[in-house]
Amino acid sequence: MSDSPKGKWLLLTLLCFAGAMVYTFPFLRYSYYDTMKEALGVTHTQMGLMQAVNGVAATFGYIPGGWLADRYSPRKLLATSLIVTGLSGFYFSTFPSYVGGLFLYGFWGVSTLIIFWAPFIKATRNLGPDAEQGRLFGFLEGGRGVFGFLIGMFTLFVFKEMGEGPTGLMWVINISAVVTIAAGLTVWLIFEDPPQGTASESLFQNFSGALKTPQVWVIGLIIFCGYGLFASQSYITPYMTGVMGAVVTYGVLMGILRTYGVQAIGAPVSGIVADKIGGPSIVIGFAFAIAALCMSILLMVPPELKNLAIVSNVMIVLALCVFALRGNFYATFAESKIPMHTMGTAVGVACFVGYLPEGFTYPMIGYWLDSYPGLPGYQITFAYMLGLSLVGILATLFLRRINRQNESEERSRVG
Repeated sequence: MSDSPKGKWLLLTLLCFAGAMVYTFPFLRYSYYDTMKEALGVTHTQMGLMQAVNGVAATFGYIPGGWLADRYSPRKLLATSLIVTGLSGFYFSTFPSYVGGLFLYGFWGVSTLIIFWAPFIKATRNLGPDAEQGRLFGFLEGGRGVFGFLIGMFTLFVFKEMGEGPTGLMWVINISAVVTIAAGLTVWLIFEDPPQGTASESLFQNFSGALKTPQVWVIGLIIFCGYGLFASQSYITPYMTGVMGAVVTYGVLMGILRTYGVQAIGAPVSGIVADKIGGPSIVIGFAFAIAALCMSILLMVPPELKNLAIVSNVMIVLALCVFALRGNFYATFAESKIPMHTMGTAVGVACFVGYLPEGFTYPMIGYWLDSYPGLPGYQITFAYMLGLSLVGILATLFLRRINRQNESEERSRVG
């Protein structure tokens, strides 16, 4: 970990900046869904399949990516990821064919997840002791939201000035490409590698050790439910514009507020609360419960323009829950006493399970929306999100039970 509090927070800030920029392109659809669909000339299902390619590429790379994080320099891995992702944005801005889009999303699965994610998480855990993990990961997620919100609001202004269509989106992509490359160069020049500790002999040994740890699997299920909610909530924006009748710019604004503005508040506050009350799993359980309530409300509120304020507020509360989850996912590794020297591989195994929704959520919901146009497709989507919330509650309770049993056994051995 960093030798001084000042150095620790400087490195955390740099990680926030990097974490905000590297995912700009894969998740631009969250704010510009309708415009992207128009510019690329694709259907809902094709939009979903492009995102699915990204998810499949990432899912099968999480475990070797985790092993890379246990063996190689985070500075080099993070900087390489940012620079090559930024360069790919210039091709994205030409609005390639559907096949070109599939290639780009597959490439981003490698550049933003396999190379980036595990060293990103491990570097953050190295910044402080177990007692600070909630706030570190909370501020990491919140800081990503601050940087993402600032860039998002600036690019939204450019988007509006350029006519709110494909031309405006082209400017958004090119600006984001330049800033992402700048983030990579900054990481290369400033970031300090954390101590690597003792590495295991092989990928197989690290992998087999993670497979034998039940908490890794349960954390993976928690991430699965939380990420499923995160991915699915992006469809609330087209629900407001396509079903309720809200204007496109309102949908984009709400998408930016949900994706970045709420992230900047919900994640750090939830992290601080987690450290105060004795565990991120408590916060995670409450977040899933409130998310279930939000989805119940969305299923009951009539989709009329007069109810737009209700839906907007529910969306913001749901986003607070989602980012409370994201801000505490990885703090559960310390809560569950996962060894530091295998942290990267454990993250890889949990993420292999947890991010499986990347491979099927978008094409599945795209199919629902194409097959059941209008309100019915969105009702199916919201019911699916309610189910994820309920399973998440059960998984969190199970994780707390395992951890309590392990703590009891440890006290018995010491006594």
